Amino acid sequence: ADIDGLRALAIVLVVVYHVWLGRVSGGVDVFLMISAFFLTASFVRRARRGVPISLGTFWLRKLRRLLPAASATIFAVIVIAYLVFPPTDWPSIWREAWASLFYVENWALASTDVDYYARDLVTPSPLQHFWSLSVQGQVFIVWPVVIALVALVTRRRRELVVPALAVVFGAIFIFSLAFSIYETSTNQSLAYFDSRTRLWEFAAGSLVALALPSIRLSAISRAVLGWVGVVGIVMCGIILDVQGGFPGYLALWPVVCTALVIAAGQQGVAGSPTRFLESAPLRFLGRDAYALYLVHWPILITWMVLTERSQPGPLAGLGIIILSF
Repeated sequence: ADIDGLRALAIVLVVVYHVWLGRVSGGVDVFLMISAFFLTASFVRRARRGVPISLGTFWLRKLRRLLPAASATIFAVIVIAYLVFPPTDWPSIWREAWASLFYVENWALASTDVDYYARDLVTPSPLQHFWSLSVQGQVFIVWPVVIALVALVTRRRRELVVPALAVVFGAIFIFSLAFSIYETSTNQSLAYFDSRTRLWEFAAGSLVALALPSIRLSAISRAVLGWVGVVGIVMCGIILDVQGGFPGYLALWPVVCTALVIAAGQQGVAGSPTRFLESAPLRFLGRDAYALYLVHWPILITWMVLTERSQPGPLAGLGIIILSF
């Protein structure tokens, strides 16, 4: 429940930063890491018990959960685009609608040299936010295959599943992070959407899932590290030059902070952020986090098109968020 609350907090940061600050918060990085954490923990439990990993069932269940809301959002964007967007935008929105539907929007944006941060110069696509869902969808295909292959190789020695996966995900973490640092320094607009520069964030979530049962912390350590993680996640987009440096080594900040919160929340203790993350408001937001992420961006971009402004004020921003809910 506390990790679900953390996911809700990350989405709130994404929405607030998009609407009022016009900046990147690092909340998406938290979201990506958490998704890999849950996925890996679930599959590893099955592998260690010798339960067959049904990839088809997993993928079908994911599609049934994610695709209806995504499809409804894409359809709504197409309708709104034809009603209020300039006709010159229609062809690109139509292309991106298909790319978003098939979870390749990040590559579609990368191929057209989209600058994620050029909001003051060019009105962004109302489907641009599907880039992170596309990367996540691609990982949802690759990650279970990797885990299933390792489980198959170690099927006679189940105690080797976790060490073998640690080696595999450790290698992905190292090589992807190195590539992310390189590409961010040479071509940041491409690096932002490149799946390869994001794999290490998913690998970090997987490594935390593998290591968590072995982590032992005192009550004081859990409380301190938990709050350091929460405060670090909230302050990430304010302190760091996210716009100029993500997703290179600067993305380690939200990833490490997320790892601290997860490790600290193993056992709820007095003074830790667990109760805050498990609170009713965050649980409420957590139930609708995915939908809120889907709709807030198209509503914001539609407001920009209608008003011909790039940044809403306090009242307009509040209206956008209320309408998104």
